[in-house]
Amino acid sequence: MKRTHDDKSLESSTAGPSSSTSKTTKPPRRTKTIQACNSCRKHKTRCEILDGINQPLIRCHRCKVLGADCSYQAMERSIFEAAFAIKSENAPTTCASSSDASVSPSVPTASMHNDIFPNLPHQIWSFLRLPRGTLDWTAPLEAIQELMKQVSGTHDCPPPPIPNDPLETILSPDQIDHLIAIFEHNYLPWLNFNLIRDRVNPSLDLACCVVASRHLGEGTRSVVAPRLQALCTGYVAKMILQSRKSETLESIQCLLILSLWVPVCGADEGSRDGRLLIASAVTMAMNMRLNEACELALALRESQSRGGEVSNHELLGAMDRARLWLALTNVESLLCTGSGRHPLSKRTSGYLKMVALSPDLPGSNLIAGQDLRLRLLAELFDITEAGIAIRLRSLSDIDVEHWHDGFMRVLGSMDRVTRILTPLPMVAEFDGFYFKTLHIIERTCRSLVLYHACLTARQHFANSDNDNPYWFKQVRPRGLDVLLIWGKESVAVAESVLVTFLESDVRLLGTMPDYIFNMIAFASSFVTGIRFLVIQVGVDFPGSIERLLERTISKLNQCSLSSDSAAVKCSALIAAMLKLWMDRIQIPEEGLRGNSPPPYSPYDRRSSGHVSTC
Repeated sequence: MKRTHDDKSLESSTAGPSSSTSKTTKPPRRTKTIQACNSCRKHKTRCEILDGINQPLIRCHRCKVLGADCSYQAMERSIFEAAFAIKSENAPTTCASSSDASVSPSVPTASMHNDIFPNLPHQIWSFLRLPRGTLDWTAPLEAIQELMKQVSGTHDCPPPPIPNDPLETILSPDQIDHLIAIFEHNYLPWLNFNLIRDRVNPSLDLACCVVASRHLGEGTRSVVAPRLQALCTGYVAKMILQSRKSETLESIQCLLILSLWVPVCGADEGSRDGRLLIASAVTMAMNMRLNEACELALALRESQSRGGEVSNHELLGAMDRARLWLALTNVESLLCTGSGRHPLSKRTSGYLKMVALSPDLPGSNLIAGQDLRLRLLAELFDITEAGIAIRLRSLSDIDVEHWHDGFMRVLGSMDRVTRILTPLPMVAEFDGFYFKTLHIIERTCRSLVLYHACLTARQHFANSDNDNPYWFKQVRPRGLDVLLIWGKESVAVAESVLVTFLESDVRLLGTMPDYIFNMIAFASSFVTGIRFLVIQVGVDFPGSIERLLERTISKLNQCSLSSDSAAVKCSALIAAMLKLWMDRIQIPEEGLRGNSPPPYSPYDRRSSGHVSTC
């Protein structure tokens, strides 16, 4: 179920219908599909083969993450080989998946784009000198996450044991209370709602302890964290595989927490997918009708204001559930942003009434600040998803102007959110740090929309076999060099992400959800790529990017809470890219240029015989 936005002002351009095939043209060969595995069909979930068919035992991604038996293991490998071969002939750009009766096996998304763009539209990434098609830069944050894994490598930490003992055997009651207190102080503010504990449920306590264990001393953590992680893995698998029996508010919150923070101390990221966890939580929540919570809370509030028989306890409970649903949709949007995936959840306009904006923001208490952040994030993600849905249909004046107007409406709506957000870190009585770091998400969302705007234009030229190196000058709505304008803004926005990060409190930065570190790495790689792109045309690029990256690396290392944290992996990737820049003089020119990219891009322009960059 794809989320839509209720605001007509954000109505985006969509791709028109494909041209009809003539009667004499042979229709394309139909892609062979394979029925979804038994487990995914039973639970009606997405079934994908993301690791290709070269694995010893073919399993779908979900079963592999959960450590469950997959019916694909017993199937003949030749069935998959035939399906993969046909799939690569007919639709190499699509990673098909389904939650109904069938699934198309597919190679990993990162390796499916070898020949989509013959003119290499992602020139800013060519400085990485990776084999063509290694990463899918149409999903930039997903590509960055894969780069972070490659640069950081694997740890030699032995696999954790698989104990059968409960949480109370691993930790004493005092230790459990201590870790839960750490979680509530350092991590709960990121969720923007207070945990709901309607019943005794060890899984929620366990999730809090697993995340907070990164604050333990290294010696204690190395002993305790693997045991907590192993116990948590068992709980998660049970909750997802037996979702109907596990559908409680505590289980939903447990999955939400674990989707944001990877356990430390040798955790295998390859066997963990935050999007799978949050999608499972969303499915549970919809089964419990939490997606109706905002409207229910509004109805109760209006009834109480008219003198109806609504108790405060009933109203507060409804509001808590509404906040939980809004937090779920926000987290799913966060983890899907820039990944090429679409959220399963759907927000309605009820949240706009539930958390109304006023001239006196953000209010004078913690709850008011949390509600405001929930609303601003929801609006921001709705706007971003509307922008990423826009496509350029043709180069006709009408279509180009429609495409341009769609992005201008999106960017204008973002400007409104930015204006409201900008003063909040200074004027908020509580949680100023969390309003401050909200700018990182807001700036990254704007950067992704601008990136997508240039990408959609480039895709149109690539798909039409247009080899004109000045392709970006052919997109001129109302006579504007809009791609050059947006390209310049993209650089400024990426730099502002790093500036906001450097201005934030180092004592709390290490508690950020892991996916936000992908945003820091994306901003760093973007400005680095621009520098390499500009050097190819032989001009200077004034600014402070090198020093900005050096300080970002230093601060990432300072805020890291463990040697295998997301902050360390982000730091390692930025350091590797900075080293490429520092070694640029020793790199042959053809090494920098990769596969002979065109001499210009939306991020530079020729004027009076010389190139002036953004």
